[in-house]
Amino acid sequence: MSLEDPRWGPADSDASPAHPIANEACAGQALGSEVRFAGGRIDALILCEGGVLRTSAADAVHTGVAQVRRLIRADPLHIVHVVFAPDVPRPLLLGLVRLENRDRRPLKLEYSELWGVEGSDYRTGPGACSCQTSQGTRALGDASSGVRARAPESPPRLGLSLELPLVLPPGARRELSFAYAAPAPGEGPELLVRAWRGEIAAELERSVARWLEHLRDEAEPVRAYRNRVGPPH
Repeated sequence: MSLEDPRWGPADSDASPAHPIANEACAGQALGSEVRFAGGRIDALILCEGGVLRTSAADAVHTGVAQVRRLIRADPLHIVHVVFAPDVPRPLLLGLVRLENRDRRPLKLEYSELWGVEGSDYRTGPGACSCQTSQGTRALGDASSGVRARAPESPPRLGLSLELPLVLPPGARRELSFAYAAPAPGEGPELLVRAWRGEIAAELERSVARWLEHLRDEAEPVRAYRNRVGPPH
């Protein structure tokens, strides 16, 4: 599995500059393997065969147009975790995760998607959880076409979390999708999450295509994107 999926656009392997992940309504940032949005870090934690894998300690990080890609190589398991901003003015980021079993035997794992926003009034629903902050509701949702992730019934120690047990057959690949919604005070996150359910991979391709059209005259589109969007905020 490669970070260089051509449908995701060009990528810059120099992940040291603060890189914006933004649309007209919101912005996150990537700095190395750390990805932050709305005051909380976005990470994945995977338990597999007694080992613990974290995107915060990724083996490779590439920044792209409105996105960051983190790769974990823990043979036989390879994971690509992409966080991106849809190219529409909506206050959310989206996540696409690809998992691949490169072995001839099945792999059992426990996957957790984490968003470290802190708030009160913790609530859960099918494939989603939320909390209230002074800036509005913050919600983490399973945006796959078939919702399978579950939220802890009790508030996690830090932020929001969705958990998903998986068995990957030999040679299998799986995709997971997530939404990180940060609407303004008084607005709900439900429609934001539902609008992209089952469409995350397609939206990533659409958003990249739109941006590359805007930047078609630029020799270095990733750098041009950074300059056009401005510093993360």
